Amino acid sequence: MSGVEPGDVVVTEGSFFVRAERARLGLRPAARTGNAGATSASSIAGRGNEAAQTAKVVVSDQGYEPPQVTLRAGTQARITFVRTTDKACGTEVVFPSLNIKRALPLNQPVVIEFTPAPSGDIAFACGMNTLHGTVVVR
Repeated sequence: MSGVEPGDVVVTEGSFFVRAERARLGLRPAARTGNAGATSASSIAGRGNEAAQTAKVVVSDQGYEPPQVTLRAGTQARITFVRTTDKACGTEVVFPSLNIKRALPLNQPVVIEFTPAPSGDIAFACGMNTLHGTVVVR
């Protein structure tokens, strides 16, 4: 059950199960045989079908846990923020470079979705710019 958390949906029957598990683990389908042009096209098409990469960040008394998340460039990402305390100023999260700002209600998951551009760092902070975190894109 590694990587599965409460609330995750896990398919246990049907041919979809194999594709869903492969996507959850971040594995790519085997390359198709054919001429070089067809192989390149299938590789490019396969990228669009990859499952989104996910991460979870908890906003606690100590700040963002973990304070740094690493993602792959060019693949849809979903970062789930859960604020577990009223003692810190993390009532919202702001990604200035992505123009994203979301409220973080206490003990309620909030999902931020985006596709990371080429490698680099994406900063995020609380609304008061006191708590800081980073998404490292590789």
